[in-house]
Amino acid sequence: MTRTQLDWLLGFSDPVLGVGWNPRADGAARWRLGRMRTLLALMGDPDRAMTVVLIAGTKGKGSTAAFLASILHSAGVRAGLFTSPHLQIFRERVRVDGAMLSEAAFDRAIADLRPVVTRLRRTQSDAGDPTTFELTLAIALRAFALRRCAVAIIEVGLGGRLDATNALDPAVSVLTAVSRDHTAILGRSLAAIATEKAGIVRRGRPAISAPQRPAALAAIRRVCRRAGAEFVLVRPMAASAELGLAGEHQRENAALAVAAARALAAAGLAIQERAYVVGLRRVVWPGRFERVRRRPEIIIDGAHNDASAAALARGLRADRRGRRLVLVAGLNRDKDARAVLRPLARIASEIVTTRSNDPRAAEPSAVGRQAVQATRRPVSVAADIGSALALARRRAGTTGLVCVTGSIALAGAARTALGLAPRERWW
Repeated sequence: MTRTQLDWLLGFSDPVLGVGWNPRADGAARWRLGRMRTLLALMGDPDRAMTVVLIAGTKGKGSTAAFLASILHSAGVRAGLFTSPHLQIFRERVRVDGAMLSEAAFDRAIADLRPVVTRLRRTQSDAGDPTTFELTLAIALRAFALRRCAVAIIEVGLGGRLDATNALDPAVSVLTAVSRDHTAILGRSLAAIATEKAGIVRRGRPAISAPQRPAALAAIRRVCRRAGAEFVLVRPMAASAELGLAGEHQRENAALAVAAARALAAAGLAIQERAYVVGLRRVVWPGRFERVRRRPEIIIDGAHNDASAAALARGLRADRRGRRLVLVAGLNRDKDARAVLRPLARIASEIVTTRSNDPRAAEPSAVGRQAVQATRRPVSVAADIGSALALARRRAGTTGLVCVTGSIALAGAARTALGLAPRERWW
């Protein structure tokens, strides 16, 4: 898309807090679902033309969404996919049948949205302006409707109960593993966080959950019982299942996607049994335990909290095979660097800290100090991802292993630095 159109869209976000926040929005209305619903109504309620699946949780949301999109594509069902954040370019957030909207199509979508925002300001002026996240969700849903998608797979942004995506009416709600993240907003306890995320469930409809820690599981069950939702607990897939995404934790995400697809099939969608096998095997989701086969081999993963870092560490431990592992880490300021680095440092020989271009990124020296305190491993500091990769590759040697992690933004920056282009199409 053109810089002018993207600048207009990003003008509805806070440059530091991100696309889900707008300084011109009323403080009490930042997450007001009524604003999102009004925006969609002014566009002709595009979401009403398709079946909606909402996916909330702390980790695994994007992977679960990608598995489900792949299964539906393999079944010949046209599906739209809305995810966030993007990895390398903004258009990655909106896909139809695995393909990003073209630059021209995204430009037209933004241009069509401008008069809608003007009407929204007149209709719901007390709520203030919408956020970039809300506008992008609106763009996605209109694009899905225009392209006659049967299903819209929507990754929840932050939380669930008050997230803009919850203005939709999901036929199926999915809850991936819940852990502590965004505690200043969602609550300090695991139960409080799970309660917020479970706010996407609906009466009489499937609420499909991954295995959870006891406090989170109890909270989710309680929300489902009060809402009258059909609670379904899903176990990870057997090791015999062939998955296109690496890591044992992906068996949990794949199982959620299969359960969601079966719920859609029970509601009347035609999904052949072979589509499950093919979809799980052919799924694509860059930046999640993604192997870059160079010398040394590089693994890129967007793990950014303690739970996702622990899952990454398990995958690396199984994959390392005695090789020297150098970790390249860069986190945002609101993340607990010690908690993220601790499980990874147990298997890393040394750590190189750096930063992405995200305004929220912590300074490499600050992450480095926390890394020294938490890990007792040798730590080097690099000003940017290009320098960090060069240093890590030298330290690992041609037979070693480099892992880049800490945020999706850093994972995307690493792909760009390595010359890996965004994938316009997944299949």
